[in-house]
Amino acid sequence: MVPFKFMLLSAVLAAVLAAIGVTAVMAALNPSASEVAQNLSENDPLVPPDFYGQR
Repeated sequence: MVPFKFMLLSAVLAAVLAAIGVTAVMAALNPSASEVAQNLSENDPLVPPDFYGQR
């Protein structure tokens, strides 16, 4: 019965560590709302992107 308790404890610990890891990865990949707002304010929606070329 002791190995089953260790297996259950290991599964719970693995789930907690996986949740922490996923949270850390998502925080690293997603920019904050202030960064997104700043990037949007720099771009004028009426000006076409540079890769379209000049008129």
